[in-house]
Amino acid sequence: MAFQETLRENRRAARNVVLLTALFLSSLWGFFAYWAIYHRQEAVSTSEAGLLQMNHAVEQYVQHMVNTAEIFQATAERWLEENSTTDPCDDAGFHALIGDFRQRTGSLIDVRLITSDGGLFYFPCRSDQPLDNVADREYFRAIIDAPAGRRHIGTPVISRVSGQWRLPITVRMRKPHYGLEVINASINLSVLGAAFEAERPKPDGSISFWRDDGTLLARAPQTEHLVGKPVVANYVPWETMLSERSGVIQVNRSPVDDTNRFISFKRFDRYPLVVTVTSTVESTLATWRWQVLIGALALLVVTLWGSAFTLKLIRALRKIEANTEELQLLATQDAATGLFNRRYLMETGQHELARMRRYGSPLALMMLDVDHFKRVNDTWGHPVGDRVLQGVAQVMKAMVRDQDTVGRLGGEEFAVVLPETDRAGVLAIGERMRAAVEADPLAMADDGALVRVTVSIGVTEVRPENDSFEEALMRADQALYKAKDGGRNRVIDG
Repeated sequence: MAFQETLRENRRAARNVVLLTALFLSSLWGFFAYWAIYHRQEAVSTSEAGLLQMNHAVEQYVQHMVNTAEIFQATAERWLEENSTTDPCDDAGFHALIGDFRQRTGSLIDVRLITSDGGLFYFPCRSDQPLDNVADREYFRAIIDAPAGRRHIGTPVISRVSGQWRLPITVRMRKPHYGLEVINASINLSVLGAAFEAERPKPDGSISFWRDDGTLLARAPQTEHLVGKPVVANYVPWETMLSERSGVIQVNRSPVDDTNRFISFKRFDRYPLVVTVTSTVESTLATWRWQVLIGALALLVVTLWGSAFTLKLIRALRKIEANTEELQLLATQDAATGLFNRRYLMETGQHELARMRRYGSPLALMMLDVDHFKRVNDTWGHPVGDRVLQGVAQVMKAMVRDQDTVGRLGGEEFAVVLPETDRAGVLAIGERMRAAVEADPLAMADDGALVRVTVSIGVTEVRPENDSFEEALMRADQALYKAKDGGRNRVIDG
């Protein structure tokens, strides 16, 4: 008895040691996790504050640049109006005025005049002939038919005069002057890019200047292959930026360089422009990750020292892990038909809706109900009814693709989530499914009678702009009820 009591005490002591060790290690790791989360947020907040501050400075610089361009245009137009009988190409005073503009901005802004047919004059003029014809340029086509006084910020172009990347800001003159109708304040993007490069967060941050339609106007580091292109026109985070005045967002896989970034943005009030300042997630969190690594290694040593006391727990966890797949199957499968259950179907639907919005691919839903199923149960009994449901399930699985998800919502009601499928596609699949159920008996009664049924099907294509999965499912359900009200054994589009 004394031996057995001692054995029990030893076992009890061993359990207490294991529990205390596990509690101690859990407390250490819990504190470490709290510390890591807190300092990560602190690192992110510090970076966001710095990005916003820098973004404000960049916005002020760009605002000043655009305002200066507007002032230069207004000054040039006023000179032309006040000297209505003077040809600017022959006037030294006008040449000096334009030269003064150029000099005051360090060659950042240059004023050029354009005729109604696209002839471009660069000052000082060397002849009465334009240096280039820009009738084919987007900025000329956008402004030449615009009302007088309208200003347009064009797409960046490589100048055929200087060979440089330039951003045209054009305005239609109120009064044509010697055939001249458009004033172009041309921004030298090399000068602008150099200013951005000097200020951008090093080593891998960026400063970018955009039109609000998603067109990239300038960027440092330089990405010439993207300049003038609608890089983010259909990018979901861009819509967030346009809906706010300023802020910071985190994006995964930036469309510019496929890098995870924190993006500080600021939208202009008077102009259709946005400036962004970014830093990579990697550089923002580099110091924090190093600190976490050192702390984790220290805790790992302590954990390994205490692992001998938790061996039984580890073995139990491994056994649980071995059974995870079976438990997952039980949690997601409908026992009667072998299809997925309602919970899994809804989770899959939400996931596919998010994927559809991300990639712009179509998505369709189908709801199916066995016609007069109560009559089957009343006539042949519930076991035969179960076999009919299993038969319908087999037909549905045979008619869909691997990426489609077939599930049972409950009773005799089923649903299918069909990615990469539009309205025409889901109607065709539904019709084939309906015809297949109608064509062959799906079960045999105990007396040998063949049991035939039909199904009613409601389908719908998910609308990416405003649909939720629940709304789309309700629309398919309403189409299903229309199919039943219309005589059953049919497919109706919702």
